[in-house]
Amino acid sequence: MVHMTIGASATRPVPDSIVDAGRCAVCGVRGTFDRSEAPIRETCKCRACGSSLRYRHQAEVLLDLYGGRCRSLAELVEDGSFGALHVYEPGLIGPFRRLLGSLPGYTNSYYWPDLPPGDVRDGVRCENLQTLTFADCSFDLVVTSDVFEHVREPWVAFREVFRVLRPGGCHVFTVPFSWPLPSESIHRVDTSGPEDVHLMPPVYHGSPLDPNGSLVYTDFGLDLPDRLREIGFRSAVHHGYLQSITILSTRPVMDEL
Repeated sequence: MVHMTIGASATRPVPDSIVDAGRCAVCGVRGTFDRSEAPIRETCKCRACGSSLRYRHQAEVLLDLYGGRCRSLAELVEDGSFGALHVYEPGLIGPFRRLLGSLPGYTNSYYWPDLPPGDVRDGVRCENLQTLTFADCSFDLVVTSDVFEHVREPWVAFREVFRVLRPGGCHVFTVPFSWPLPSESIHRVDTSGPEDVHLMPPVYHGSPLDPNGSLVYTDFGLDLPDRLREIGFRSAVHHGYLQSITILSTRPVMDEL
């Protein structure tokens, strides 16, 4: 089991404006990262590419995993070995699509209820994370950024990600967490029937296509790594600055089982 812990960085004072200075792990440009009124993980944006803290931390985990001497995701996509990977990223927003989209093995998707899974709209494939149309062992890497809290049955979707990953493949993802973290993940909606039944006041996050926002189905808790382990993943929790957490889940190869 990998425990989520709050390190010393979570309690140190946060400046009102500039939080840090350095190299952006997404675009590679050096500069300062300014804090705004948004939640901390959604702010501290790079002045060059606009990537917020959570995206920059997610890129740091990707660099630790695949980067070698590369100092940014922009540099990594030019690397021959990384460029040979088959990468899947659900979602329409965020800074990764414009970089990873240049890879020959990159697949991007979004879920439109009115479009059959596997069909394409505006150059983007329609996929339901709970019933992916991809064959087993299709991808080396899956990247999701604040997606799984909006999935009606997230544990089913995590199993689907496990299925489409090749042995040794990785799921690098973020989900928002409430602080203090609950000991168990909380289902905000009863999905046992065909219709959603709200168990708690509904919460919506911004959506790229729906002006009403995307409904939050799950508040994830400390049990997330254990739940992923039950599926078969080996997971590590990477704690960045304050509430920026990225999770790396790996599908083991056979000789590691």
